[in-house]
Amino acid sequence: MREAGFLLLLIAGACSATETPTRDELAHALRSYRTVAPIDLTHIACQSFAPDEPTEYACRWRQREDGHWRDWQGYFALSGAGWQTIDTPARRP
Repeated sequence: MREAGFLLLLIAGACSATETPTRDELAHALRSYRTVAPIDLTHIACQSFAPDEPTEYACRWRQREDGHWRDWQGYFALSGAGWQTIDTPARRP
């Protein structure tokens, strides 16, 4: 029974997968805002936010600053040129 539950969990996770930038891709996209080393980015998660614009995503991540991890968010577009910022990223409260 546990194997069936685990298999169902894997299938559900695969169906709900969304595009998410790697640390390198996010650091590259953020370069127009500020320089961030890929090693200083973690917990990256994105979700499509506009059904009529399936290549636009609201993303959240943790970014190391001054020795502390801080929560950030921003809007990005994914195109053939890679991930690009749509607006200025901001710290999450």
